[in-house]
Amino acid sequence: MKIQNIVYKGLDGIRLENDYISLVLLPKLGAKIASLIYKPQNFEVLAQPALNKYTLAEYGDSFEKYDTSGIDEMYPTIDECMYPYEGYDEKMPDHGELWSIPWRVEIFDDEIICRVQGIRFKYEFERRIKLDKNIIRLNYKVKNIGSSPLYGIWAFHGLVACDEESRILIDEDSIMNVHKSSIYGDVGNIHLFPETLDVNGRKVRVDRIGPKTLEKTEKFYVNGEVKKGEASLTLNRNRLLYKLLFPKDKIPYLGVWINEGGFKGEYNCALEPSNAFYDSVEIAKKYGKIKPLEVEEEQNWYIDIVLEELL
Repeated sequence: MKIQNIVYKGLDGIRLENDYISLVLLPKLGAKIASLIYKPQNFEVLAQPALNKYTLAEYGDSFEKYDTSGIDEMYPTIDECMYPYEGYDEKMPDHGELWSIPWRVEIFDDEIICRVQGIRFKYEFERRIKLDKNIIRLNYKVKNIGSSPLYGIWAFHGLVACDEESRILIDEDSIMNVHKSSIYGDVGNIHLFPETLDVNGRKVRVDRIGPKTLEKTEKFYVNGEVKKGEASLTLNRNRLLYKLLFPKDKIPYLGVWINEGGFKGEYNCALEPSNAFYDSVEIAKKYGKIKPLEVEEEQNWYIDIVLEELL
């Protein structure tokens, strides 16, 4: 195991690596995991910034003004909205508070410990990163340090370098469309997975990634709670399996974002495990799919990123 301070695409970073994985963290930019290289294939798993450099973000700004790459933590919302419960009369920033602010980072033995506090909302958030051969272990903790229950959405926002051979592998039967789509139609439409009929009645594969030239995006969720705390993508022309493992009792929802050139002309995909459904606290309240973090309550969960060779 090796940990070193580096400069990565213009920002101070920390590199954590072993024989299988090289990971780069940017403490001042929301503790973003900016790079994740699978060494046996010399393959960069994560989408990289289009301009090949980073700019420090301003708190409360629109997420799309900056790089849309790597792994960010979304909390306490994804979409911008007004907080719809008692206790706070605040706007919840686009993609939450954490991606745009610096975190405190400590190195303890072979583990990187990242901590931060909310700005408009009172909570402490922690993510610990450790490598175990071909597995990246992310252990999370959030604690409500305010005087009112806190309703917050957490989502894992990991943009990966997909290609036209990539496949979405989830053990589910149906999905709900959550963005207006030329394929899946209106928000709220339910479609079968992995194959369905599009708005014109033609068969389409929900589990495939189209080419960048389609110039469109898709966003859907597994319809209801996941059957299994596992979701995977094939990458590097089906040579690499990118698998997420998570506790379905604590993280029961899963979103999928596909950008086929329709957003900023970029090409990427994300599997987004989440504790609530879906994308904003206002919508989650409407569906009754969000639970409070009580005063002084602490919640813990994990994400394992497993990188496996495919024959």
